[in-house]
This record gives sequence, structure tokens and C-alpha cells, in this order.
Amino acid sequence: MDHYKQYCDIRLRTAPYRKSDDPDCIRAVAAIDALANRAKDIAEGCNPAGRFGWAGNDFTHDSLMERAYEHLEALERGEQPLRGQFAEPGGSLIDHSFIEKDGVLHLFYNRGYIGYLWDQRFVDSIGHATTTDLLHWDIHPPVLTAEAGGHDDYQVWSPAVVEHDGRYWMFYTGVNFHVAQAIMLAVSDDLYHWEKVSRQPVWTAGDWCGWDAGKWSDCRDSMIFKDDDGTFYMYYCSTYPAEDGTRRACVGAASSRDLIHWQEEGFITVPNLRSNAESPYVMKKDGKYYLFYTNCGFGTCYAVSDYPLKGWTVLPDDKNFLVATCCTEVFSYGGKWYLSLATYRGRGEQYLEIAECIWQEDGTISMGDFLR
Repeated sequence: MDHYKQYCDIRLRTAPYRKSDDPDCIRAVAAIDALANRAKDIAEGCNPAGRFGWAGNDFTHDSLMERAYEHLEALERGEQPLRGQFAEPGGSLIDHSFIEKDGVLHLFYNRGYIGYLWDQRFVDSIGHATTTDLLHWDIHPPVLTAEAGGHDDYQVWSPAVVEHDGRYWMFYTGVNFHVAQAIMLAVSDDLYHWEKVSRQPVWTAGDWCGWDAGKWSDCRDSMIFKDDDGTFYMYYCSTYPAEDGTRRACVGAASSRDLIHWQEEGFITVPNLRSNAESPYVMKKDGKYYLFYTNCGFGTCYAVSDYPLKGWTVLPDDKNFLVATCCTEVFSYGGKWYLSLATYRGRGEQYLEIAECIWQEDGTISMGDFLR
């Protein structure tokens, strides 16, 4: 079957499902459309390589159509292939942050696109959705976008939202054209309407990083943890130059008492990384600090310490490895503990999934069933 006949076939077979008002079915149809449309464009000569040439075998006509047919055939079997997996229809959901207000859980996230990586189609807005059961989501208008005239004039990534002094503070990654990443800040009184505090960064990685606004510099995926004594700690993904001339992955850190004035706290090294320690997330339970991070190419791992900035212990793989996915946060809602995961399925397809979090008596963590 030539590529256009194949495209017509998948469109025709998908057509009956367009009448569904089931959100899971709507997302599945939108995913099929996005994958098939991208495959058609590539077959007709569109170059999928992107700015940095990262497309690889995931972004060929055959690979994209194969995934589209997988979703379609699941629908034809009476299944919902994206049940329990959330993103806006046709979109991908990557880094994210939760905050609860009046019993409603608010979710903020990178708005990516199925069939594309971020260098192929910009991630230039931060989305917002709410839920009361972790399965059904109401989608609201995006809350922040990239804008000309500031450091975030290329893309915006990685929201992290905290409440302080009756206001909500969103730290996010502003990215300029050179892919120099920096931490920026917006504030809100209601979680729906946000105002940027400045068009310039509130934080960039320290001298140890060699951060430079004129070239790719790693200072992204910030999160804010408030300790028992009121100190705020910022953790973020970065790199530092090693003696052999290579750059090594690390987690940068800073501290503050008011979320405005920040003090450099150096960086944390994590052993056995395959690439970067993406999307660091810190929490405290029963006197122990837990640092979750994405060990790129491996999955979600964590380290444990008695202190917020030092003494991190990475347990053996059977204890510290949670799941082969990324961007994990650990949170409680409705009296239960959960893990969130941004499951990457290839072809630019990524969804939020939530699973039960099980705390063992020895303080280690395991993942329970996914919410479906």
C-alpha cells in the first residue's frame, strides 16, 4: 500500500470514533491523527531532523504509522489505549508540577506535541489542568508562554509551583535562542492568571557550571522544596566541566528565605548516571530527604540523605530504581501517596500517568498499581 492510500485507510477507519465524547477516546483519535499527519508530511518530503538532528528512527513514515495503527487497532478491539494517560488531545506532557487548592489538584506542564521533539516544534507554553480524582482532567487555557524581549524568547519548560505568603509562585525554565536555560519566576493569586516577575532570570547556575547566555548552558527543571525551618531549597538539572574536559551531570542547588533572594549552594553529584539527572524532585518524610531524578536512558531513581544538600546515598538498583520512565514527583492527595510519571512512548508521544506509591517500613519506596 503506498503512503497516501495508507493515510486514507487510517483516516477512514478512525472516522467512526470521532463521534465519541469519551475523553480517552478523544485523546486516542487525536494521537492517531497527529501520528498519521506527521507520517504523511514526512513521506511527502518534510525533513524531520529538527534543529539538532535528533529525529532518528522514531520519526520515519513507517514508525509513525505503525504507532498510529496500534492505537487504531486497540480502538477496533473495544479498548482505550490511552486510558489513565493524560495529555491534551494531540499533545505530549513532559515536566510537570502539582499543587492542591480547596480540594482540587492543579497540574501545570510542558505542552509538547505528538510526532515532534522540542527542537522540531517548540515547547513554548505551559499548560494547566485540574482534577478531583486523578483520572478525569479539566483542561484550562495555558498560563505562560515564551515572549520576545526576555530570556524566555525561545521556549518555556518545567514549571514548579509552590504557595508562600498567600500567593502562588511558579519557577520555570526560560530558554533563549542559544538554548541557555535559566530559572524564571511568575506569580499568581488564583492559579489561573499568572504574571511574570521579570523578563530576566531569577537564577542561573553558579561559576562551577560555566553558564553562558550565548551558548547552550544547563540550568533547567527547577523544583522548590520548603524545609521544616522555613528555608526554601531550589534544585535543578545542570552540568559541570570535569578534569578530562567532558561535562558531567549534577543537580544544582540554591537556598532562600523569601523565594526572591537566593544563595548559591553548589551542586550534588549522583553516581552511575547514564546521561543527565533530569527533573530533580526533593521531599522529606520521617526525617529523611529523598531526591528523585531521571537517570536518562534508565529511568526514575532516587537517593536518600539526612541533610538537604549533602550525604546523598544511592541504594543498589533493586532498591533505588522505580520505573523505566521519567519526570517523577511523589505527592499525597486525598490521604494517599502517589507517584507521577511522564511515560515516553517514542515518536514524541508522552503522557502523564499516576501510580500508587508504597512506603516500606525501611523507608524505601516501591510503585503500586497505575490508576486506570
